[in-house]
Amino acid sequence: MPPSFFWSEGPNIELVQGKYDLWLVLLSLGVSCIASNQALRLAALAREAVTPQLRLGAIASGGLSLGTGIWAMHFIGMLAYTPHASIQYDLRQTVISLLPGLAASFVALMLLAKSRLRNIELILGGAIVGIGIAAMHYSGMSAMRMHATMQYAPGHFVLSLAVGMALAMLALWIRFGLAGSRRKLTLHGKILATLVMGAAIAGMHYTAMLALRVQEMPGAEPEESPTENQLLLALLIALVSLIVGGLIAQTNAHLHYRRRWQIEDMNAAHLRALVQMAADGIISIDTQGKVLDYNPAAEHILGWAPAEVIGKNVGMLLPEALSGQLAEYLQKHEQAQNRGAEPLSNRISEVLGQHKNGSLVPLRVALSQADARGQRMYVGILTDLGPQKRIERQLRIATTVFEHSFEGVVVLDANRRVVAINPAYERMSGLSLKTARNKEFSAFYFDASDEMEAGTGFPEVWSEIGRSGHWKGSWTLLHSGRSHQLSLTAVRDEQQRLHHYIGICYEDIQQLQPAIPS
Repeated sequence: MPPSFFWSEGPNIELVQGKYDLWLVLLSLGVSCIASNQALRLAALAREAVTPQLRLGAIASGGLSLGTGIWAMHFIGMLAYTPHASIQYDLRQTVISLLPGLAASFVALMLLAKSRLRNIELILGGAIVGIGIAAMHYSGMSAMRMHATMQYAPGHFVLSLAVGMALAMLALWIRFGLAGSRRKLTLHGKILATLVMGAAIAGMHYTAMLALRVQEMPGAEPEESPTENQLLLALLIALVSLIVGGLIAQTNAHLHYRRRWQIEDMNAAHLRALVQMAADGIISIDTQGKVLDYNPAAEHILGWAPAEVIGKNVGMLLPEALSGQLAEYLQKHEQAQNRGAEPLSNRISEVLGQHKNGSLVPLRVALSQADARGQRMYVGILTDLGPQKRIERQLRIATTVFEHSFEGVVVLDANRRVVAINPAYERMSGLSLKTARNKEFSAFYFDASDEMEAGTGFPEVWSEIGRSGHWKGSWTLLHSGRSHQLSLTAVRDEQQRLHHYIGICYEDIQQLQPAIPS
């Protein structure tokens, strides 16, 4: 930094007073707000990018927008200022002055592109933007060539840095800090962030201009710069800035489109994966009954391959009688829809499907209506009821056997409490299900361990079942004194965990023999 950078008062120093063109000042503020809006939007887009390429494109576009906006604002602001001296600009230094703003903008946007922003990162981002604005301003001022010396008041110099950094931090906090508080930023909030960031750029510039002290060189006559040239150059810079902004806006729109397309493509891929991996069959048809989609689970249930079904009428998957009914149903439903009826939603029914081998498959079908880009379609979710029907049939058989068996049957839970008894056991024991349920099974019998051979008491019985899974012997009922031949078996699940016990009871043969008359 040259020794003469800061100004100090001295005797006989006469300063040159300048003036501002209000319209050019407003134009510079408008350019800074447009650039800020583009940069903040692209920073937000970079945070939401789903691919590294999209994120990098948003950062590059946003950095270019903010950097050129800072540069354009500065030179329009300079052209708005007339110091009553002829001014020229060093082309090389002018181009170099663009670099600090661009570099600071790129670094700040890379920082802001993180999915989560901490307060320290918002502060750092604002500081970088503020310093970039200041570096661009003062390097741009050094490109001015006129018959006068330029120095800066230290107090206003520091103030210009503080204004640029503080307003930039505030703008970033409004745009990203509030968005991180789980509240959706409103349009008014986005506009406010844009205006504050634009004010940060313009505020730093015009505060720095307050620090400017221009002292006329001895022997030089002040002359006013041509106003028409200033206005023409300002409009040219604004036009170039707007063209760059327009190109960036096009890039912004393209990036938005790419982001939305990638999200839609990702959602479609997720949906395809869910459909392909679903355990239930999924079939979609159009309003004429033509099959649009057919997943692997549907192929497993009905035997038809997708290539054999897609594009064909769904009636081929139904018995002939039901095929006609479905076509009639779709026709009536379409007519009702045209009259404004409620959409079809999760209508569940049980039907018979036609397997490729000719057999009939019991199905539960949940039918719903969907709209795909204005085209109505129907989606059916098919559940194969065959296994369930077989289980129900087996349960009915087991229930019949349980209810009509001549032998007594008792079911115990893992804690040896009575769950169910059949009528034969009620007859043998004289106990009702209401009396016996949830009672300890051994509570109905004598413990024979003191009267019979060792190892035949209740604890030994359960231990034997635990070892071998089975026990058979004779127990005597407490309330009647009748003896039962009892077979107990442990039932375990697939992981060999005890599930319940099954007891089969036989009446003692001696008790069944009729008494012989003397």
